[in-house]
Amino acid sequence: MKNVVLYVVMVTGLTALFVWLKGRNTERVPASSAMVVSPEDDAAHDVVLVDVRTPEEYRAGHKEGALNIPVDEVEQLASQLLPDKNAVILLYCRTGKRADKAMETLRKMGYSHLENLHRFEM
Repeated sequence: MKNVVLYVVMVTGLTALFVWLKGRNTERVPASSAMVVSPEDDAAHDVVLVDVRTPEEYRAGHKEGALNIPVDEVEQLASQLLPDKNAVILLYCRTGKRADKAMETLRKMGYSHLENLHRFEM
């Protein structure tokens, strides 16, 4: 009987962990992107919307199609989730400060088309 209870607790715990990890990983899938043509070079570039808030803030509500890369994970995840350094990357957070920090990090990594959406809010 003791082994059965232990088994049930273990299976329940592993199931809960799996469900939590699966939900967290859906935030890390590269978002679909739109295309924009730059007047400077007549080249089409992907447009990617990136929410740099925490996963908890992202789950509470985010802009449609936004990819969640928390500001403190930008350096580790950018090359995997933002492979095109020429893409237009639109960053946002609650006040714009974390988006500015993420922009600085991405610029140092060689990304060239970055904007903080907070600057465009009215």
